[in-house]
Amino acid sequence: MMSPHLERAANAMFPATGGRVANVKFYLGSNRSVTAEQLADQLNRANSQVRAGLSTPVINIDGDL
Repeated sequence: MMSPHLERAANAMFPATGGRVANVKFYLGSNRSVTAEQLADQLNRANSQVRAGLSTPVINIDGDL
């Protein structure tokens, strides 16, 4: 059985119908021992921010750094 974080992230990224996630980047910094659960939690947080209109689209990642 999947954890609630993983299940929610999977449903958000790959719903049965409608649009699906095509490109997600995780910038882990120097911490490489990140679990799938932790990544799913971050994806769910980001998804909530996007849906609430609290995020800013990045068109040119090099120019926006």
